[in-house]
Amino acid sequence: MLPTKALRLALGDLLAADVATLAPVAANKIALVINNFVMDETLPLGAFTLATFTGSTPKAGAAGAQQVGSDPATQDQVITILAPVGGWRWECTVAPAAPETIFGYILTDNAGAVLLGMQLLDVPVTIVNATDFIDLGSVPMRFVVQPLS
Repeated sequence: MLPTKALRLALGDLLAADVATLAPVAANKIALVINNFVMDETLPLGAFTLATFTGSTPKAGAAGAQQVGSDPATQDQVITILAPVGGWRWECTVAPAAPETIFGYILTDNAGAVLLGMQLLDVPVTIVNATDFIDLGSVPMRFVVQPLS
């Protein structure tokens, strides 16, 4: 059964404001991932290896309701995970003992115990030196129209 557009849009609105998932009082975190992975909604948290370079500590976003809207090109509903002050940017402050390639990132609860989402980077980024950085820019969570059926 294909849900109506109104029902599909309500899904994003509800999740974006849901204190048990995407809008907790203690903001969710984004962590950088150094192992390559195939995106699959059933992956466990243990499938990911987090970056360890100095400056790669997971970042908490903004607490509370997240931004939600519809992509006019696709009609997908998009929840934007609100960035912390300074944005979704990690800078290496001490050259790592070995280069670390960042393949993607994950969204977890504030404690880092519950996996909420994942994303591969279009192009992996390798951190080699102090001052190397990665900036994710905007972090959207997309609910595509067609798979909802």
